[in-house]
Amino acid sequence: MAEKILVVDDDLDTLRLVGMMLEGQGYVILAASNGQQALNLARSERPDLIVLDLMMPDIDGVQVARQLRADPQTQDILIVMFTAKTQMEEKLEGFEAGADDYLTKPIQPKELIAHVKAVLRRKTGVHSISELNYSEEGHRIAFISAKGGVGVSTLAINTGIALHGLSKKSVIVTDFRPGCGSIGLELGMTNAQGFNRLFALNPAAISPQMIEKELMTHPSGVKLLLSSPQPGDARYLNSVDHFHAICRQAAYLAHFVIFDLGASLTPVNRKVLKECRQVVLVIEPIGQTVTQSKDLYDLMVELGLSAGNIILALVNRQRAGMQLSLGQVQDQLGLKIGHVFTAAPELAYQAQVSNTPMILRQTDGVVTQQVVSLAQRLLQNSR
Repeated sequence: MAEKILVVDDDLDTLRLVGMMLEGQGYVILAASNGQQALNLARSERPDLIVLDLMMPDIDGVQVARQLRADPQTQDILIVMFTAKTQMEEKLEGFEAGADDYLTKPIQPKELIAHVKAVLRRKTGVHSISELNYSEEGHRIAFISAKGGVGVSTLAINTGIALHGLSKKSVIVTDFRPGCGSIGLELGMTNAQGFNRLFALNPAAISPQMIEKELMTHPSGVKLLLSSPQPGDARYLNSVDHFHAICRQAAYLAHFVIFDLGASLTPVNRKVLKECRQVVLVIEPIGQTVTQSKDLYDLMVELGLSAGNIILALVNRQRAGMQLSLGQVQDQLGLKIGHVFTAAPELAYQAQVSNTPMILRQTDGVVTQQVVSLAQRLLQNSR
């Protein structure tokens, strides 16, 4: 049966346009031009998702969302705020009222459709964390590089979203970098304090239940455990026992846990890598970085990681001619690189300013295909 979407907007042209775009994707569309009509239709029709305008004359979108969440009949309906308001305070108000996603006008049809599909995916065919019952360890995957600034965090979150979509299973993405956590910033989530609250506990007290309380949900359905971006919180970087406990216990909360370890073999990274079944080593095609990457690869093998479980990913951040070619990198490494990512500075910029991961920003692009290829390999190796 086709999923049912209620579109709410007092601008009739927007109402008609959005309805036509979504109807073209096979959804059953309902329409409301004011807040009270939206509430009535939500209770009588029980749509799967509501695309909700924020600014309406009778009852605004925030109040509609709050009433929906307070009513047992409608509290589980997915809500996507769709508005011209772009300030961070307004976005936070929307999320606090119960929105599952927040989009700003104007928007490209492909982006709107991608977000709607991502939010609906959370409701259908995905194992929830509560189904796991803390009884079985998931698959741990680490992303690491020899130096910072090569795109580890960006690749980790995009791969996590792709893995979630391919497997239809639960995925947690976490950045083990307090004081310089960037995943939350990339996604427009400014209240990344989950790690700080866990660091306040004794490591022995950190359990799956305690970690689950600190998880945030991205509209793609991926769960996030975010490090603080505040420089002062780097004081936690030496809390090896805390990180090890979080690494061990988080694996009971999802089928896949992706760890963004940042750069180099810190004491924390040494401990965490030994718990991971697969490692993605992110390499920049610059001579000095390639040398460092080879040293890091050799050290990880010395730690006991299987060479077959270390996946090499070459991330091009500049156009050809300004860096080494794939052949030159492989010759210098003495290793074959399995995954290459094309330079896409315009897409990266658009993703950054919109707080939208690249694979959701351009769902059929080359970079998305390359990320999906990496996710497919990780999924295959986990079986």
